[in-house]
Amino acid sequence: TAPNRLMWAGGAPTGMPVPGAGTYGGAPPPPAPAGGGGNANQKNDIFVGNLAFNTTEEQLHQAFSELGRVLNVRLVTDIDTGKPRGFAFVEFEDPQAALSAIRNMNDYELNGRRLRVNFSNSSHLEDLAGKLGMDLSQISNSRSTKSTGGGGG
Repeated sequence: TAPNRLMWAGGAPTGMPVPGAGTYGGAPPPPAPAGGGGNANQKNDIFVGNLAFNTTEEQLHQAFSELGRVLNVRLVTDIDTGKPRGFAFVEFEDPQAALSAIRNMNDYELNGRRLRVNFSNSSHLEDLAGKLGMDLSQISNSRSTKSTGGGGG
């Protein structure tokens, strides 16, 4: 049996997202400091899961653009079959928009499925949310009750 390999729809390899993290309540985070504060190489990307297999990058771009400028949408497909894996990554221009997407788009219905929106494993946003005192418990708790394993037998 071949190993479970993944790839972006665009061709670059990826791994699975790290479970955990969550949402915050209250006021939006303060604006980022002028000059970027040395974050030029950090991506403001988020994990979007539980996608219907017919979901397109354009649909995701349109849905998430309401929260801020989307730089990139990457649907993940199986490297061997080319079939969608049911999750994607959305990259925003600024971290506040990405955090707003996690807060507001988790459980959003798209193509008959409720999205699971969370921090990506390559993102600095979880650290930023913690520094801003955001409550991460709601999504953390809901994700810990879901199974992410393979098919049952």
